[in-house]
Amino acid sequence: MMLSFLIPWLPALTILMAAVVQEMALPLAAWSVFRPDLVLICLFYWRLYRPDRCGPILALLAGLLVDVISGAPLGLNAFSDIILVLFIGRFGRLIRSIDFFYLLFVLSFLVCLSEGIQLALAMLKWGSSVRWPLLMGRPVATMLIAPMIIHILVAIHQSWLEEPHARR
Repeated sequence: MMLSFLIPWLPALTILMAAVVQEMALPLAAWSVFRPDLVLICLFYWRLYRPDRCGPILALLAGLLVDVISGAPLGLNAFSDIILVLFIGRFGRLIRSIDFFYLLFVLSFLVCLSEGIQLALAMLKWGSSVRWPLLMGRPVATMLIAPMIIHILVAIHQSWLEEPHARR
């Protein structure tokens, strides 16, 4: 009974878990350069394959959660996540037709775009210089861990969100 209530919320719950793991289990001090963006991986997957369950509102909430947990300025991650979800939604059909290997490069491009948006907003606010190692290290780390995270999300998607007759 309780599980049937949670099934429609699985994309939101996986994004919530990704945000908590990203910000709590991978501390910024130790993983500053090679810190994967787990929230972006989850948003990327759910927006591509279940756009009815993952939209700009979920991206806004996920970004605000990451901002609150990490202590970043409120709205910095939220704005870049909304832009990326809208981008994925616009080009979703084209992105879904790409081979999985090339999807990793699309994902690394999206991480570079997200970091670029965040750095541009930070430079507008504080006038800081560009942190090139962070801009280059985060896409590499995300691309390396993405196959494992996407495999877990596919297993969750197929076992919980697909209809029983579709699994045959």
